[in-house]
Amino acid sequence: MRQLVYMLTVLVGVVTACDPITDTTSRLVPEPDLLERLRYQKGEIDTLFNHQMERLIVMAKLRDKEEPVPIQNGNFPENVELTFNILKDSLGQIIIVSIFPFSESGDWDIRLTHYFDKKGRTFVFERQTGFFNSMCTDGIAFETKTEFYNSDFELVDKKYELVDEEYKQLEKDSCVFNYDFDYKVSPTINDLLETSKIKDR
Repeated sequence: MRQLVYMLTVLVGVVTACDPITDTTSRLVPEPDLLERLRYQKGEIDTLFNHQMERLIVMAKLRDKEEPVPIQNGNFPENVELTFNILKDSLGQIIIVSIFPFSESGDWDIRLTHYFDKKGRTFVFERQTGFFNSMCTDGIAFETKTEFYNSDFELVDKKYELVDEEYKQLEKDSCVFNYDFDYKVSPTINDLLETSKIKDR
């Protein structure tokens, strides 16, 4: 399980490294270039996430508790259902939340990530999965679904990718997806916190 999580984290780093970001301040892009601006904002947050791990807030939803509890120094209890990784900007505003469902089998690892703008609205949602036993590769297959939203939470673009550990493209029709997890894309940070019963820290 830890190896699978590590491989998924490595892949995230490789993907985000493809979009080099040299400045973490917002730049102004004309509204007709909305998609370019959304991609740029996502790249900024990915860079912060990869380089500000010490500011990461980790919480876990346990089977016997309704509200997620804080996790310190990576000391997880045995009965974890979901893990939440939360990152705030320098002003204390939540800019990204990643949710990791727990896999009892260890055959898959899922990461559900919301990206939020300055008004707390979701502008990107990304679902990343690493899984064994895909039948289309001997190692781990990595599936990524990315959705981009405008300020009215209308889908404006989406991207799909399926690759192996060497980042080679895989044919979806050749793969077997032996995992499933229901999820909901929240339109705002407040909606996500309320749905997840997380008290804003």
